[in-house]
Amino acid sequence: PLLRSSHLKIMAAGAVEEEGSGASKEANDAATMSGPKTCVDPDDVCAVEAADAEISPDVVRTASPPVSAPLDVPIPPVQVCIRLRPLLGHEAVEGHESTALELQDGADGAVTIKAREGSEKVRSFRFNAVVGPEKSQRELWAEARLDALVGKVISGFHATMFAYGQTGTGKTFTMEGFTYNCAQSTGSSLSSARPRARVRDTPEEQLGVVPRAVQALFSRIEELRAAGKGPHEGAFVRVSFLQIYNEHIYDLLNVGRPPGGANQQRGENAAGLRLRWDAAKQNFFVENLFEYECQTADEVMQHYANGVRNKHVASTAMNAQSSRSHTVLILTLVRRAGLVSGTGCPNPSEITEKAGPLPVREIVSKLSLVDLAGSERSSATSGLEKSAARFKEGINVNQSLFVLRKVITALSKKGDSPSSESKLHIPYRESKLTSLLQHSIGGNGFLMMLACLNPSDRYYEENLSTLQYASQAANIKNDPTVNMDPKDKLIQKLQAQLAAAHEYILRVTGLTELPAELLEAAASRPARPAKKAATPAPSTARRSTEFRSCSLERPTSLPPLPQAPGWVSATAGGSS
Repeated sequence: PLLRSSHLKIMAAGAVEEEGSGASKEANDAATMSGPKTCVDPDDVCAVEAADAEISPDVVRTASPPVSAPLDVPIPPVQVCIRLRPLLGHEAVEGHESTALELQDGADGAVTIKAREGSEKVRSFRFNAVVGPEKSQRELWAEARLDALVGKVISGFHATMFAYGQTGTGKTFTMEGFTYNCAQSTGSSLSSARPRARVRDTPEEQLGVVPRAVQALFSRIEELRAAGKGPHEGAFVRVSFLQIYNEHIYDLLNVGRPPGGANQQRGENAAGLRLRWDAAKQNFFVENLFEYECQTADEVMQHYANGVRNKHVASTAMNAQSSRSHTVLILTLVRRAGLVSGTGCPNPSEITEKAGPLPVREIVSKLSLVDLAGSERSSATSGLEKSAARFKEGINVNQSLFVLRKVITALSKKGDSPSSESKLHIPYRESKLTSLLQHSIGGNGFLMMLACLNPSDRYYEENLSTLQYASQAANIKNDPTVNMDPKDKLIQKLQAQLAAAHEYILRVTGLTELPAELLEAAASRPARPAKKAATPAPSTARRSTEFRSCSLERPTSLPPLPQAPGWVSATAGGSS
């Protein structure tokens, strides 16, 4: 069923084809395509419109179920993983060299960036995981311990994975893994070259973080359903998919089109969805964002593949399939568990039809998978970016990433000076991207940052900047908490206090079990009589106002008037 926050339909914008990263342009063509390699005409800007046909659910590939790790595997609240893509074929032909970076692969790996000619020194950075260019997508999933992160979502925590780096470093390939190809431009139309995601024939071992996370999440849900104690327990997933393009939010799962010309149909002039603040939950949400309830991983992947077809992609000098927007895939897990444990809780077998269903505890957690657009220098572009729209896109992308870096820098310094911690301002509201990620960056959820690097020595400054901000992100302190209803939290707290009190009684008295009269004391104790209200003492003060009962009927006679001294009644024959 389709779930919406209101009946107002704000049409989705961004009628564009899928994006491919620079990491997949040559490597995927060489590995999976037969025949000569084709590319986008350098004189053509590709602002691709979405195809009308949707992907059928039976052809969307999903990763095979991974081996699930236990739910209680301890992981740091904030993790940073570095991935270096291989040097592409056309870069080697153009004379690019890869000598500045040295990697120490594996968990708790390190990255060393050598000094350039001059006075710069060698710098070394250590991270939770480092993945080299020869590692596969499956090895990335294992070394970054992403399955344990999905397990935290099952336990009721929020979790976020986002790919960060310069354009062309392989962020989209890391997150999606789809094979992209592009046809040779034969006309003057801007959409004559269409990069398309080959979802149907993408090899399973090439699938990225998103398909593997979806499959891992539903594998965990199936384990919960198999171990469920009754029909009162269960879990279901809602999926939503959005993009932030030119600081406007668009729904990628809304197949409608706004009225207007071709530019509006591509979403370049549409207003987008509104970002609102929820005072009760203390977080931001997108108004009128479509959500679909899904029962299987294939349904989620179908929506994801259809949403990828609608996001903005364009060709630049640095990347033939460059993402021009930030995309956020949100998987909302609603888990209901029965309150059947603990002293005083009813036994499911003792519940009758008259008593109604068992009380349940509802836990809502979210898994956010973010593919950020890559930063780029305007000086590195060429005549390929002829249109003002492409230049504006680059400005907006750099601006939102600049705010993200400001937030990371401010949060990394938050714990350095406790005296000024209360005065430190975190600029979440300066960008819609950081507003949506507020609960992830410095909030109450788990965070995984996948920082992607370019192997070419020509991008030394960009790689150094990525490593510096990734090192600062590792210093962020998150406080993960289970997203539970406040009443359920109070019940859980009281149950824990009662269990601690019982353990203390057993330890002090030396008994092996609690006395029966203690457990039955609360049920057999008579109710305390209500305290009688104290009778107020009579007041000696004269009341200033006295209420009397009045009759609405007209009186038949009037009381005699009082006689004043010195006055004689005229009826008595006297004179006044």
